[in-house]
Amino acid sequence: MLYAGLAIVVGALTSIQARANGALSVRLGNNFASALYSQFAAWIFLLIIVFGFSKNRSAVRKAFQSVKNKEIKYWEVAGGFIGGSFLCIQSYAVPLIGVALFTIGIVAGQTASSLLIDKWGWGPSGKKAVTGVRVFSASLTIFAVALSVFPDLRKSSVSGLPIILTLLIGCTLALQQALNGRMVNYLKEPVGTTFLNFINGTLVMVVGLVISLLKGGSIKPVPTNIWLYIGGPCGLIFIMVSAVIIKHLGVLSYILYTVFGSLIGAVLIDWLAPAHKGALSSYLIVGTVITLTATAYLKLREGKTSAA
Repeated sequence: MLYAGLAIVVGALTSIQARANGALSVRLGNNFASALYSQFAAWIFLLIIVFGFSKNRSAVRKAFQSVKNKEIKYWEVAGGFIGGSFLCIQSYAVPLIGVALFTIGIVAGQTASSLLIDKWGWGPSGKKAVTGVRVFSASLTIFAVALSVFPDLRKSSVSGLPIILTLLIGCTLALQQALNGRMVNYLKEPVGTTFLNFINGTLVMVVGLVISLLKGGSIKPVPTNIWLYIGGPCGLIFIMVSAVIIKHLGVLSYILYTVFGSLIGAVLIDWLAPAHKGALSSYLIVGTVITLTATAYLKLREGKTSAA
C-alpha cells in the first residue's frame, strides 16, 4: 500500500504542476518558456541535492560512467527526451484541440501502452500478461477521464495531426517511466537517473523554445511570484519517486494510481483555489470515483490471482 499511496501522491503533484505551469505560461506568453523556466526552478533543487551530499555526487558519476561503459544502453536514458517532447507537443496540440481532448489522448495512450510494456517486460517489474481484468481496468480509467473533462469537450476541435501526436506521446510517457525504473533498478538509487532525465529534457525544451522564437514567438517579463515556478520542483519529485516505485507496482498499476491521484489533485485544486467559477464539476468528482473503482478492481483481482 505504501507504493500505491506514493503513486497517488505524485499523481496529485501533476495537477499542481499543470496549474502552476499554465499560470506561468499566461504570464510569459510562451508555453515553451514557461516549461523551461519551471525546469530551471527544479534544477536549483536538483543541484542542491546532488552537490550537497557526497553520496549523490557519486551516484551521478556512476550514472554517467555506466552510460559511457554501455552498462546502461543509450536508449534506456531516453526518458528525459520523452518528458521534454511531451511539453513541446502539449504546447503545440492544446491550442488546436483543447485541454480536454489532449487529456483523454494522453491517458488513452498511457494506459494502452502500459498493457503492452508490462506484457513485453520492458519495465523493471518483469512481464505481466494482458488479461481481461487489466484491459477492463484500463478501459474504465480512460472512460472515467473522458467523463471528468466532458464539460470542456465542447470547446475542443478535432484535428488529425495534433490528436495523433497526443496519442503517440501518451504511449511514450508510459515507456518513460518504465525506462526510468530500469535505470534505478540498475543504479540502485534515483538521483543519477533523475539527473540524466533533466539534462535530456532541458535540451529538448531549449530546442523547442528556440524554434518558437524563430517563428515569431516572444517572452513577456519574468514574473516575481515564486509560486508560479512550483511546477518544476513538483516534476522533480515526480520523476525521483516514480522511478523507484514503478518496480513494485508494474507499469499499468502505476499509471492507474497516478491518474487517480491526478484527478484527486484536480478536485482539491478546483475546490480550494478554483481557476474560474464552477471549475469543480460533478463530472470530475464522478470520474474520480470511477477511476478509484477501476484501480481497486485491478488491485483486488490481481491480488486474488497472486494468492492463488
